[in-house]
Amino acid sequence: MLPAKATTGVGQGVAQSYWQRIGGMPLQQGSGTLPRSSRFVVIGGGFAGLATALRMKELDPAAEIVLLEAKSVGYGASGRNGGLVSPLAAPVWLAAAMQDQSIARAMRLLNRKADDAARWANATAPHAEVTPTTLLLEAQGAVTNAGISQVARILDRAEIEYRRFRPRDSKSIKPALAIDANTINPYALVRGLADAARQAGVEIVEGAPVKDIEQEQSGLRITLADGRAITAERAVLCTNAYTPSLSFGEVPRAKVVYNYMIATEQLSPSALERLATVSNGERPFVVELNTAYVFYRLHQGRLVFGGIEKSKQVAPGDLDVPASILAGLDKLLGETLSGAPKPAVAEAWGGRFHMTTTDLPIIGPSASVPSLVLNIGYGGTGVALTLTLAPVAAALALGRQIEDAGLAEIHRAMRNTRLPLAGGVKFVAGVAGEYLRQLRERRNGHVSQGR
Repeated sequence: MLPAKATTGVGQGVAQSYWQRIGGMPLQQGSGTLPRSSRFVVIGGGFAGLATALRMKELDPAAEIVLLEAKSVGYGASGRNGGLVSPLAAPVWLAAAMQDQSIARAMRLLNRKADDAARWANATAPHAEVTPTTLLLEAQGAVTNAGISQVARILDRAEIEYRRFRPRDSKSIKPALAIDANTINPYALVRGLADAARQAGVEIVEGAPVKDIEQEQSGLRITLADGRAITAERAVLCTNAYTPSLSFGEVPRAKVVYNYMIATEQLSPSALERLATVSNGERPFVVELNTAYVFYRLHQGRLVFGGIEKSKQVAPGDLDVPASILAGLDKLLGETLSGAPKPAVAEAWGGRFHMTTTDLPIIGPSASVPSLVLNIGYGGTGVALTLTLAPVAAALALGRQIEDAGLAEIHRAMRNTRLPLAGGVKFVAGVAGEYLRQLRERRNGHVSQGR
């Protein structure tokens, strides 16, 4: 039996996301006794922090590690991205890969490593519902169909496998590009990682919001909001969207972005059938290529549906959904269902993520605190990137070299990535050229099949 839902209006007074509710996340903030010192401290009890702590233990089983979580483990794992482990976890590279073979290679490596990370997550947290699926990038018109064709060319160059779906395959689907991917149950995964971390000897202290991190001669002094403090030789900061609440002598170049999701009531069999859009009967994770960045999946007979990003949260609660946003999601849901009856919305929630200008993470030493490693800014594909790059953050936190050559190459490529202006122009030009080609074919009475 699932935990009961709150009785307030949908999107108001939200204490748990859908994933946290069905996973039984405690409504009360956790608490714990803070040790006076530890050799290593991990700050943040979400995907990044827990995966990093576990990878540190894999590298050094004897390492003394304390993990500090401001509220309860998994509070930040609201599932605001629907639980997708993206096979295209660095979207910015799509604009540069056609001109830069090293970026194409990094894309290929990251695609493989994200799949490896999903298998690691499944082995580490067996109840996290790690499930192979199909990511379906669905065109919403002629221009985005041309964009899909351009993305297909880039995937060819990066040697990433995909499939094309076109209107002639089925009357029920739009032109789309399909890539093998994985999904997870976000809160179940974070709980599983926490259990594994404790079993490995990581001490997790909940109800421990960090306020200040200061460099001292012998290491770090980490002070909590209530005045308690812990000293450490080294620490790794994994707070992502909650990083602005900390003081450590610098302001990372990343911003907080909010997005919103809804979960419907149980769908009827006919409604479930309509959403089985892939011709072989799969029910994929769908991303609609539109300005709202709509995405959705099915989970336990419900539609979990998200979209709409904002740069600030105007609702009173951390997980609340403003009425205007809820109305916007309802409108988008109607457009997705193309006039079919809309299922009732059972619950709605918001989430936040930490985004750099390139949408790639910051993993490396702090500029102002030498004994602190930053592991933040994971952006919209944070589930895939935090799990995949945890060995990188772990090695740096331990003061070691990155052992995995592929991950080291990915990390270098990310550190060297800037906004690819020239590549972006060429990408847009490629989309425009493909659009004009398809337009000519339609005028000549042919249906464009793309690549």
